[in-house]
Amino acid sequence: MNKSGLIDAVSATSSMAKRDAETAVNALVHIVSSEVRSGRRVVIAGFGSFNPTHRGARMGRNPQTGTPVKVPATRGMRFAASATLKDVLNGKAALAAPKTVPTRKAAKASTATTQAAAARPTKVSTRTAVPTAGRATKKVVGRGPARKAGTRAPARKAARQSARKAVGRTPARKASKRSAKKAVRRA
Repeated sequence: MNKSGLIDAVSATSSMAKRDAETAVNALVHIVSSEVRSGRRVVIAGFGSFNPTHRGARMGRNPQTGTPVKVPATRGMRFAASATLKDVLNGKAALAAPKTVPTRKAAKASTATTQAAAARPTKVSTRTAVPTAGRATKKVVGRGPARKAGTRAPARKAARQSARKAVGRTPARKASKRSAKKAVRRA
């Protein structure tokens, strides 16, 4: 997942506008970077910690010539996962769904739909529910919607694809006859 995929996932799970989610992700990256740059450790409970590191100056070797080279001191950062995140990754704990706080618009919309639902008469279904025998649904974040089984490309696109296949490829039977004829000619 890249940054844009992360922004899409944040906006989808938190009911934020995409622009607000982008601002939130950028703010998090900026704050973590500035805190670690200043030498302070950033800890996010249940996720992990970002720890600043320092590597002193040392003498190295040029791999091509073998001559000694001075390597200057550098600063870096390490991420250490929390015990909770490790348990989730190893399947020892379940991943908890994020808690969302409804916005004013969402709260107004939900009360309006609740009032409208209360005004409508309820329907009684006579159909019985069919259990899904062990089928688990899998959600992949950062990808487009999956194609439904049995859906086809539009007619023009399908016609173009079949025309390309007919022009570009010869049937296997013709190809084998041609190669046999060439072999006879060569011999």
